[in-house]
Amino acid sequence: MFYAKRRICITLGSNINSPDELDKIIKTSYTEDGDFIPSIFARSFDIERYDDAVREADFYEEPSNSLSRLLEGFSYDDVIIPEFISMYGGDILTKKYNAVVLLYNFIYEGTKKMISISDTEFEFLGSAKYM
Repeated sequence: MFYAKRRICITLGSNINSPDELDKIIKTSYTEDGDFIPSIFARSFDIERYDDAVREADFYEEPSNSLSRLLEGFSYDDVIIPEFISMYGGDILTKKYNAVVLLYNFIYEGTKKMISISDTEFEFLGSAKYM
């Protein structure tokens, strides 16, 4: 887990009830002294730190198993959609997801590929170049 310029990590979420629930899970904060406090998402994946300024996330009312639909509208989608479709072997995923978390300039090298937080599940899809 480290800084990697022009790399992106994609994690998909399912069974998330609302945009507020997603925000609560991915929200980072800082102590009064300025020390980073990882989000529930980061702690669950054993991520010590990432740059929250280059993170994007979205919640969808209607779950989808289309990778292109889930990634459409994010920064560099014209690059990351074909990259991840190629990596995954197609556009159709094995299950439906209703949230996406993108970490830019980051590579996840942890062993956890799927985590549960209450009733929600997050699955690490992979990492690729976006520029």
